[in-house]
Amino acid sequence: MIKMKITFITACFSFAALIHMVATQYCGCKDMNRCYLKMLKTLLSDNEEPCIEHAEIGSTSVLLKHPVDDAVLRNIKPVILLEAGQQAGIEPVTFALYIIEQLVACKEHINLLKNARWVILPNTNPDGREFSRYHTASWKKNFRVSEEDQSVGVDISRNFDESFSDCPKVLNGFSPEYPGKKPMSENETMFITRVLNKYKSRLRAYVSIRRDGHALLYPFGSNHSHLYDTERLKKRAAEIVSKINHKFGFIELLTNSSIYDMNRKPHCGHSVDFVFAKYDQPYAYEMRVFLETDHRIMTKFQTLPRGYDTTLRIGYFGVIKELYNAVVAEYKNKTGGRGNR
Repeated sequence: MIKMKITFITACFSFAALIHMVATQYCGCKDMNRCYLKMLKTLLSDNEEPCIEHAEIGSTSVLLKHPVDDAVLRNIKPVILLEAGQQAGIEPVTFALYIIEQLVACKEHINLLKNARWVILPNTNPDGREFSRYHTASWKKNFRVSEEDQSVGVDISRNFDESFSDCPKVLNGFSPEYPGKKPMSENETMFITRVLNKYKSRLRAYVSIRRDGHALLYPFGSNHSHLYDTERLKKRAAEIVSKINHKFGFIELLTNSSIYDMNRKPHCGHSVDFVFAKYDQPYAYEMRVFLETDHRIMTKFQTLPRGYDTTLRIGYFGVIKELYNAVVAEYKNKTGGRGNR
């Protein structure tokens, strides 16, 4: 009887260790938090993927909820706000979910949660994302139907109240770059702004994760020169990019420049310009991540090594961690080490 009990306990222990090993391998953690592992064991069904990088991202995968209650803010920490999916691409949304997974699943990232308040909006254009899943055309707008001309969609990445009128007017609602009739006309831009207003007193960094690229971009999008001083943002972006390129050795180096220089034309009504100018943020960036189409283009010229997608994800997460390091270091200096309790 005793022997049977020992055998049973050993088998259970081996099964738990196996789950831990598989989940850790899939999710890229050095060691997984016990509560996250318990959640996987309890809630994961047979046909579900345990980790974000293998899951199909649809409207049922991401639910936007209202920000946490004001009582949570009593735990004073600098706020890092990340948002993704303004232009309906799947890679930004998947990467934002990957960041959430790394923060809550991996023991090695516990200090990131201890020292900063993370506010992550993983899918800020859900109807555009859902539409683009089933259509091959590159769709970047939301999916609101205009009552005037029955055109569909506004480019919410051009709908913020900063330099909105500096670009030539686009009046055609069928244009893929239609910014709307006025700034902040869309539910999506109003939602993002409400979140920014909620956390503005502690907001220390903002990153808008977008598609089609491999870069960390600083303001401004409306033109190549501006009255605002962006030297600190430029310097910090260059430092982060240099560290990540040196550490991960990407085939195509991560770049940094202004949003204007990257686009080679004005991009007015940009959320990064809005956050930097209106909220006086020390660090406001657009982060570009590769799409699957970019991989297909690259493979015509060279063979990508096995596991390159994983390297990209880890490298991109390294960018976020370097930004976190800068924010927390500056915040501790200002508060004498007392502000992150």
